[in-house]
Amino acid sequence: MKIRIYFFSGTGNTEIVARLFQKEFKNKGLNTSIIAIEDILNKKNPLKIHDHDIVGFGYPIHAFNAPRIFFEFIDALPKVNGKKAFTFKTSGDPMCNGGATAMVRKRLKNKGFRVFHEDLIVMPTNVLMKYDDELMKQLYNAAIRKVKRICDEILREKVKLQKNSIILKTITYLFSKMETMGASYLGKFFSILDSCNLCEKCVRNCPTQNIYREEDDIKFKNKCTFCLRCIYTCPKNSITLLYFNFFLIKGGYNINKAINNPNLKGNYITRKTKGYFKHFYPYLISN
Repeated sequence: MKIRIYFFSGTGNTEIVARLFQKEFKNKGLNTSIIAIEDILNKKNPLKIHDHDIVGFGYPIHAFNAPRIFFEFIDALPKVNGKKAFTFKTSGDPMCNGGATAMVRKRLKNKGFRVFHEDLIVMPTNVLMKYDDELMKQLYNAAIRKVKRICDEILREKVKLQKNSIILKTITYLFSKMETMGASYLGKFFSILDSCNLCEKCVRNCPTQNIYREEDDIKFKNKCTFCLRCIYTCPKNSITLLYFNFFLIKGGYNINKAINNPNLKGNYITRKTKGYFKHFYPYLISN
């Protein structure tokens, strides 16, 4: 059996989860590969949907929905005939199960995919507030456990689809529309600081090819999907927002530093936790 997982990851969360899926499936003796969707959209890798028995799709939650680039990728897929598929999404909060999956499922169904399994993996948020390193490690450890369970369910072809209430569908639709328009708008107000050395890493790494160099300046178009990859991976911390800086985490976002720290136990949230993170506990103790 051959499995291919397509994913979009702005600052690394969804890629980490995709690699966990790849590792777990390989441990079960299955031929498994993963590929970033922008490599397909930007013609860096060929699309071989028909060569795989099961296809996975992973994406981060943007305003209760998949980001615009993910839908553009689905629209670019060829038609298939009932090919088995599963989806997973990453979110910084388990609230509302990350939002409705209705739009993603419908788009994939229109392409001929039979989506039989959907799930949510909570990972650290990369906007508004920085999670404690212990919490980052705890969420990563939970992701490892949950991916093992999900892989077993997928191989048993267990049907698990998210319930999408009318309210959740409506919230997802409205927030998604606002996020798509807002991302394009905010993308025009990225600012380059004097510390920029014109290394062009941001140009090369932008998934939507929204960044370009013009003589001695780095400039932005209006195709931003607000993944923040350019800001958090800039070696000189030279990219910022003219407005809405409160979105950004001071000091940047780097989950790998936390998950690779052997001294972290990952026990930030317990049954006795109070305050905002209390509602994470049921997610963390579930399989």
